[in-house]
Parts: sequence; structure tokens; C-alpha cells
Amino acid sequence: MTAILVQCALAAAQDARFAAEASTVHQNHQTTHAINNFQNGNGPTDHDALICCPPCYGRILDLYKARYFGNPPADLLKDPLLLPRGEWFTAAPPSFLEKLADLIEQAKQYQIHPRLIDEHVRKEKERWYADSLTTLRLRSMVEEEDRIAIADKLEEFAAGSAPIEELMAVVSASLRKLTGNDGLPITDLPEKLLAATNHSERVEVLRKVLFMASPQPTEGGQSGEVPEAHKKFYNMLEQDNASMEQVKDKILEERQDASSVPDKIEKLQTRLAELKRAQSAHALERAKKAANKKRLAEQQRSVTELYNLPPCSVCHNPVNPGDFKACTLCALLVGYEVEGAEKTVYCSPECLRDGYPNHLKTHHCSSGPTCVHATKDHAQHDHDTEMTDSLPTPGDLRFCRECFVNLKKPTAWCSPACVRAHYLQHHEQVHVGVANGGDRMEINGQPEDVDLDSHSHTIPLADAVKDWEARNGGVRLEE
Repeated sequence: MTAILVQCALAAAQDARFAAEASTVHQNHQTTHAINNFQNGNGPTDHDALICCPPCYGRILDLYKARYFGNPPADLLKDPLLLPRGEWFTAAPPSFLEKLADLIEQAKQYQIHPRLIDEHVRKEKERWYADSLTTLRLRSMVEEEDRIAIADKLEEFAAGSAPIEELMAVVSASLRKLTGNDGLPITDLPEKLLAATNHSERVEVLRKVLFMASPQPTEGGQSGEVPEAHKKFYNMLEQDNASMEQVKDKILEERQDASSVPDKIEKLQTRLAELKRAQSAHALERAKKAANKKRLAEQQRSVTELYNLPPCSVCHNPVNPGDFKACTLCALLVGYEVEGAEKTVYCSPECLRDGYPNHLKTHHCSSGPTCVHATKDHAQHDHDTEMTDSLPTPGDLRFCRECFVNLKKPTAWCSPACVRAHYLQHHEQVHVGVANGGDRMEINGQPEDVDLDSHSHTIPLADAVKDWEARNGGVRLEE
């Protein structure tokens, strides 16, 4: 229990020291580099910012790296045995420090903004605080009002409306109640524990804060003495070298043994577990029924839409739902509810032969005149390039995943070569603008590092066909 309080104090001290060192670098930058820039006749500009000064910016990042990858200074953690595992982040998953090191290096190369480093640390720290305090609350807070107070403060902290100091104060107050001595303030408990140089000094800190009676003399005792009811717990710390966690567990054990609460708690917990299992089973069954109902409705809708056919596009006669030909691309566009899509069907092989070649010319490569497979005649026109002879094979067709699935736009390229030549420009012109800087189809890293053949950003024709067939009860779209 005391470990989390000390870790909070150590983190605060480390952060304050980093802030002071960073402030020194910033002041040096302002008095040297920024002033030199002004004296050279350039005048104060945005480039006077520290981030625009590679030497000073690099020093700040080196300080940040030392903050998380160096050992705590001896003057802060005087007794390493108090925190054998070091600061809070040493218990984090290895991926936290690995990513932190990578982010610092990226910031040095000006590939990312340094605020992403702070955001990465903040999220992990909040996760650690929440996990640690949740466990602490479940194990040690035996009073109902304490459980409610800590739960409320934990929610406020997670929502960002309460600082960690308020959460620590609530936890510390509940800790004081555990010993029955809640008359004195203990806001400085973490700092005092951090300053202790050995076990004896820590015990003295805990005696004064947690176990010592009121400064006013009491009947049968002097002021400042440990009350009789607390002595055996204090002796566990002083004589048996027990940890505060062990003392706390002993207090809880004796409280529980003195009443029938354990049996009631166990019965209630057993009953609660049974109710939760029953509730989960009921919810799972309802979810299954809802999923089956939804699937049946979708299948019925697919069948209705599949056989709700327009007239033959050549002779305009009604088509036989059991024997007709359709344009695969049109069927896909309609199935994905793409804007402006309509079905194109043919009632006979003859109509297919007469009408399909001309119809195919209506499907264009979105690269337009710059299509890598376009003919010279095609390149002379402003409108899109027709995907006919320019396609090596129909299987080379690629849809833009974001346009096709989310925006319902018929953006397609005739081949992987066209994707590699035009996708990044399309992404910048269409998706970045549409998302207003959001995270839709965000491309991480440098543009030259993006693998445009991985199908992360495009959908091959074959994959689109398979998905269509799966959503339509296995009906074959292509023979």
C-alpha cells in the first residue's frame, strides 16, 4: 500500500526535476540562440522557438530519455529497498518503454511532434494509477463510505476532472481509518516515506502518521504514544520487519474474524457470481437470437434485392431470375450501396454479346488521363480513362477501400501499377480533406514507406466478389 504512495511522490519529484532542467535549457536558448538570431538582423520569428533549434531541442529530448531510462537519483530515492522495482513505469509492459524510446528518436528526427511522447507517457501512467488503485480499493477499503468515495474519485481521475493528488488523499484517509487513527493530516506521507533512508526511518514515519495517538494526553497514556489497541500492529512493523501490506492484511483478518461478515460476504459473493453467470448466459442467448434474426433479415433482403431485376439492358425485355447474365462490377457497386450504382443485366448470351462490350466502357479507371495503361487517345481527354484494353486482366482491378466501404464512392484503379502511381495523391486530396485531420484511413510513417500492395488501402476485385457472395447466401457472382 505504501509503495504506490512512494511511487507517486518519486514520480512527482522526478517530473519536477526534469521541468527545472528543461527550464534551464530553455532559458539558455532564449539568452543565446534566439538573441543571436535577432542580432543577426533576422528579428524574432517562429524559428526562435526551442523546437526549431536542433541543439537545444536535442538536449530536451536527451533529458526526457534520461528521465525514463536512467536510475532515480540517490538524493530522491534514499533507500532503494523501498522500491526494489524502481519507478511506476518499470512494471509497465515492455512495449511501453520500447515505444517510448522509438518516439524519442522519431522526435529527434522531426518525424513526429514531441507532444506524442507526453501523450504516450500520460496514457500509461493513468492506466497504472487506475489499475493499482482499483486493486487497492478492492483489497483494503472495508468501509462502505470509503469504497464509494474512492470509486467516485477514481472515475473523476479517469475522466480528467480530478488530479492524482485528490485521489491519493482519499486513499490515504481510508488507510488512516484502517488503524483507527484519523485525527491528524497525512498529506505529506508520500514525501516523508520517500525521504526515509532505511527501514527504521520508514517505521518512524508510519508511527507518527498512522499509529500515534492524538497529541493531547489520553487517560492511561501520554501524548504521542501508540495506543494499546495498535501496538501489536506497530510491533509487526518495528520488530518483525513486516510491510505495511502485511500489517493491513492482519488488521483486516482480525476484523473479519471478530464478526460474521466473512460468511455473509462469501455467500453474497457466491450468489452474485451465480447471478452474473446467469445474466451473462441470458445476455449471450439474447445476443445469439438477435444475431440470427439479423442474419435471416439480411438474407431475406439480399434475396429480394438479388431477384428484383431491371429489364435487359439491350432488348429491355423482362429477364428470367433463374437464367440471366449480369455485369459483375455493377452488381458489386449495388451490393455495397455505392452512390449512383444500378444493376446491369442481360436476358440472353446474345444480348450479353451485343451490349456488354459497350457497357464495360462506362467503368473508368479513376486515374483519368494519367492512367499508366491509358492509350495516347485516352490521355488527350479530360474525362476518365476507359478500363477496356488497358487492363492486363480483370483480376487486376482495385477498389479504394475507404471510398468503397465508407464513403460509398466508385473509386477504382485498373491495376496495382495505377494504385502505386496515384493512391497517395488520391488519399491526400480526398480522404484527408474529408476526415478533417481525423484518424480515418490514416497513413502512418513516410509516404515512401507505405506498402500499397498489402491490400490495407485497396480491395482486389476477387476479394470484393467473395465478400458479396458471402453476404448473399453463397450465390455465385462470377462463373
